[in-house]
Amino acid sequence: MKKKIILTTIISLFLASILVSAQTSRPDYDGKWELDAGKSKLPATMRIESMALRVTQTEKELIVTSMTRRAQGNAEAGAMKRGGEQTAIYNLEGKESVTETGSGTMASKETRKASFTADGKLNLNFTRSFKSETGDVNLKTNEIWELTDEGKTLKVTRYMETPRGATNAEMYFTKESSTAMTSVETVDGNEVYRAPATSGATQRPKMISAGVVNGKATSLPKPSYPAAARAAGVSGAVNVKIIVDESGNVVSAEAVSGDALLRDACVEAAKKAKFAPTLLAGEPVRFVGVLVYNFLP
Repeated sequence: MKKKIILTTIISLFLASILVSAQTSRPDYDGKWELDAGKSKLPATMRIESMALRVTQTEKELIVTSMTRRAQGNAEAGAMKRGGEQTAIYNLEGKESVTETGSGTMASKETRKASFTADGKLNLNFTRSFKSETGDVNLKTNEIWELTDEGKTLKVTRYMETPRGATNAEMYFTKESSTAMTSVETVDGNEVYRAPATSGATQRPKMISAGVVNGKATSLPKPSYPAAARAAGVSGAVNVKIIVDESGNVVSAEAVSGDALLRDACVEAAKKAKFAPTLLAGEPVRFVGVLVYNFLP
């Protein structure tokens, strides 16, 4: 009887270890990816001429910067048809992130959530809600990310819902191996992301996490106090997460906390901030940091 109990316990522990291993082993999407338009299946409404993704993946977050060039649309299509660069940040710990901007008729709410499926794929959900002249508008996007070809190809299956209807897209991206980044260690209190080692080459950091960086800025414009916020008596702190390139320029900014009436002004100010190039081992690197703005009543 005791032998059966021991055997059952061993089997249970073995199965539990397999389950934990499966849960903690995640695909690595780090790097720069270029769209293979010829292989992809894109609806005509997307008007994509070219597209690239710059992905930074840590244990806690997935930062996706998309650079899209679109065919010129009609006058009503505006900038969304022409494309541009956008950055999205997803929490990889199962938490839903909500961003609210503007107020009144200009109010907008964005929600993002990421999760890994049982077969190791990445499920990204994004919704945006705002008001228009015709009423409330809800935009929904669901993406399934899957690595193929030994990690050299990223397959993205995208489903989109808009007031004009639903569309599907199947996109294939090819990885530029020279820009792949993997978090490997902490240096001087900073989390470092390094390119995979190649024969005869020295690993070079690509990005560090620098925490609060107000004191590191060489130029830090103050945000204006929005009239609506002042009239409503809104005050407090606003945190803006930024990505700064090797030259010290802010390439993306997103408010992650603070009152909705104050966020837009802070994001615009953060985009104008300047930093001296950040060096690690004598080489310039990008960094992720947070700017904190305080509004007093």
